Amino acid sequence: MRRKIVWLLLSCLVVLSMVLAACAPAPTPTTPTTPTTPTAPTTPTAPTTPTAPTPQVTKVIEPPIAYKPGLLEPKTEKPKYGGIVTVATSASAVLDTAPVLASSSSRVTLHLVNRALWSGDWAKGPAGTNQADFLDFTWGVETATGYLAESWELPDATTIIFHLRKGIRYGLNPDSEASRMVGGREVTAQDVARAQTIWHLDPEGQFMKGRVTPEERQGLEITALDKYTVKYKFAPGNASAIMYYASTFAPNFPPDVYEKYNKMRDWKASVGSGPFILKDVVPGSVLTFVRNPNSYWTDPVGPGKGNQLPYVDGAKFLLIPDRSTFQAALRTGKVDMLVDRTERLKAEEARTLLQSRPDLMWVKVPGGFGQITLRLDKPELPWAQNEKGLKVRQALHMAINYEGIIKDFFKGEAIMPTPIAPFRQFWEMYTPFEELPAEIRDLYTYQPDKAKKMLAEAGYPNGFNIEVVAQNIHVDALSLIADYWKKIGVTMKIDVKERGVYDSIIAGKQQKEAVAGEGRGSTTPYAYHPYHPTEDDNIARLKDDYIFGVYYKTREDYLFNESKLWPMMKESFQYVQKLAFEIRLPQPYEYSLWQPWVKNYAGELDIGPSGRFRAVEFIWIDQTLKKSMGY
Repeated sequence: MRRKIVWLLLSCLVVLSMVLAACAPAPTPTTPTTPTTPTAPTTPTAPTTPTAPTPQVTKVIEPPIAYKPGLLEPKTEKPKYGGIVTVATSASAVLDTAPVLASSSSRVTLHLVNRALWSGDWAKGPAGTNQADFLDFTWGVETATGYLAESWELPDATTIIFHLRKGIRYGLNPDSEASRMVGGREVTAQDVARAQTIWHLDPEGQFMKGRVTPEERQGLEITALDKYTVKYKFAPGNASAIMYYASTFAPNFPPDVYEKYNKMRDWKASVGSGPFILKDVVPGSVLTFVRNPNSYWTDPVGPGKGNQLPYVDGAKFLLIPDRSTFQAALRTGKVDMLVDRTERLKAEEARTLLQSRPDLMWVKVPGGFGQITLRLDKPELPWAQNEKGLKVRQALHMAINYEGIIKDFFKGEAIMPTPIAPFRQFWEMYTPFEELPAEIRDLYTYQPDKAKKMLAEAGYPNGFNIEVVAQNIHVDALSLIADYWKKIGVTMKIDVKERGVYDSIIAGKQQKEAVAGEGRGSTTPYAYHPYHPTEDDNIARLKDDYIFGVYYKTREDYLFNESKLWPMMKESFQYVQKLAFEIRLPQPYEYSLWQPWVKNYAGELDIGPSGRFRAVEFIWIDQTLKKSMGY
């Protein structure tokens, strides 16, 4: 009753405010002001506990994500064991089976066969509390849980101590010589310390090849204090970086197998403590996994809480590079799931597929279409990092009809561009477009005449030429931008490169003027690398003291004080938008689809940092339903 009275009072206040607004004189419209040079917020300091806000009647804005109606309703069906789940992927790197030396963290073997110290907590996703949607990377410990580690502590600013669970054993595959050598023994701190040292400090290891920076490796030592305790020592300021690299990115493996079997390059040396065992490989085609009968892992939430995982007897991962082929495989029931972001369907593709298979389950999320990152460190370029260059960058934004692109090109299936992906776990840092400051919204308002005037004021009354390095996948987006820029005298040359050449240009920051990218938005605050001077990802070559301060603060504290940093991150991302060196197009919706007999699934992609494909261990197959549907 008390809640009803409160809502009645609030409703009356809202109605009264609308009446008063209707009676007030209409405001005189004003011409949007030219965006000014952004003022950097003060250097970030340790966040303080905020004071309680004054209660207000506010509009609750949910993340721009949509699920098939009824999908998130509480589950009552008890999971059933059995069946094989078939998963399609178009990315060959997914099928790479070398757990340590492969160039991609997206390998399915990492997440099904091996286990990390910690990762995302399934119970905090849609199956449980829904704190995170797990539709993209999730990083902070607030939505995480321990895996090999039962708990962890930070006794000081240069130490993390992990306390391992007892009784976790390596899977035993009787057909594998390497697995027989390990013999299903218990995972110990000595194993973890040695494996983690290989990940981080072996010259051939993945992290040494690009992920861990020299400053993050400085003074790094990983040791076993006893059978179940692992200690990390590192330089000050690296706590979050080290915690991050101890997560799903670096799952454990038996170091004796690594040392005896050619650094586990051959899939037959695959041994781990996860819920699955790698059983067979057809190179570049199919990976076959079987259930680990001695799996330690259990379902943490829902009607199946406490059940041993996985539910399925096995999983097959098929490489299907052609989009029309894997869509046909889903339509005909040959494939159960598409669980990589590269397999998400465009809105028009999804609509076509759902016309013939309306029973398919789905979730749609804002994806990426395209962006241009402008190089800032050459003073001779019109858009350089100076006062005139800022005016040019602002004009380039105003020359693009963002609302028109959403309406006409994407048929309404898109949102305005943002520097951070609008997923639930990042929602406190995300600012909906309608809530952005006026000077930022002005940048995304179509004003070609004003853009021409600003170019003239910056010394370019006749415009200029710009060269953009790109791949074929970027051409459609760039062509849209080029058409708009042509109207203000800016001529774009699209320099298309094949993937290898493009990647080398990005890694070396060798683009002459600008480079095209996907434009999805940073997925996390810790992924602040595009704005740091020493990172390969800083392809703009931005130099900004405020942004650097934010970067170092996130590296030090983010994973442990996630919510305390949200206000700072929210402010910093708006500041990045004001700098206007990333020309982002609207973000179109993309659809993930799966069969109705795949249960306990809501489109989850990354269960923690790069915890891709791990949803497979939690899903179950309703074989009765599948058979009744004729599949």
